[in-house]
Amino acid sequence: MGSGSLSWDLCLFFVLINTCGVTGNAGLADTDECSEATDDCHIDALCQNTPKSYKCICKPGYKGDGKQCEDMDECDNDYTGGCVHECINIPGNYRCTCYDGFMLAHDGHNCLDVDECLDNNGGCQQICVNTMGSYECQCKEGFFLSDNQHTCIHRSDADGMNCMNKEHGCAHICRETPKGGPACECRPGFELAKNQRDCILTCNYGNGGCQHNCEDTDSGPVCDCHQKYVLHSDSKTCIEKDEAAIESSEFNATSVADVDKRVKRRLLMETCAVNNGGCDITCKDTATGVRCSCPVGFTLQPDGKTCKGLLDIAKNIP
Repeated sequence: MGSGSLSWDLCLFFVLINTCGVTGNAGLADTDECSEATDDCHIDALCQNTPKSYKCICKPGYKGDGKQCEDMDECDNDYTGGCVHECINIPGNYRCTCYDGFMLAHDGHNCLDVDECLDNNGGCQQICVNTMGSYECQCKEGFFLSDNQHTCIHRSDADGMNCMNKEHGCAHICRETPKGGPACECRPGFELAKNQRDCILTCNYGNGGCQHNCEDTDSGPVCDCHQKYVLHSDSKTCIEKDEAAIESSEFNATSVADVDKRVKRRLLMETCAVNNGGCDITCKDTATGVRCSCPVGFTLQPDGKTCKGLLDIAKNIP
């Protein structure tokens, strides 16, 4: 009888130990709020589970405490996201674009010249000459360029000074005046020189022949480069420099001036007063040019100009 009572006591002891152990472990069990979607992280934040709790961390391209996150405008600084021409901010990211006559390089930031002469001779009837950011048509001996700047007209040595006479001296366009005699004009993006014959290039044509930044001066365009590059000996092309040079005091002393040049050029080329700044719906003038935006229910497209409705976007989703 005593032996049986001892066995029963031992069994009861082990049962109690196992029960307590199970209860203790249950008390330490962690709840994964992230997988159960019971967290209060912002829609643009990532939820990270921790013992007995969780953390909210804003996604790359956003800033905040995780409970509240807002888009970071990578373009809104002196470095302009590393874009050498235009920087377009998009939710959580940004995109670089290039001026007309340039194409985006493989690194997604630099802009390279497009050789327009490779495509149908640039539309030129006779000779096509590629230039940085643009091109120009020329004619063979005995011909001169017509007003459309692409076709060539045979010269005439007729008496009297007129546009058919090869001595008219106009660099670009020659027009007959009502009073007789020729008058010179320049192609868009050029200004007529003081001698009323030559044409001076400006930054509004082919970016002034500059690969990156262009500033108009009395003597013509002056080129400069984005922070990551230095000006080549040709005074037009930009070549990469090492990261240490970017942080040099010499560059920091001129960076503000470089930004001012870009701002001045953008303000000359883009304004909400002209064609709504190219914006689809809402246009706002800023210190760095126009800024397009869309109303609720629409999304700004990567081109930074077009607005597309949510229903239109859903139709295009495969």
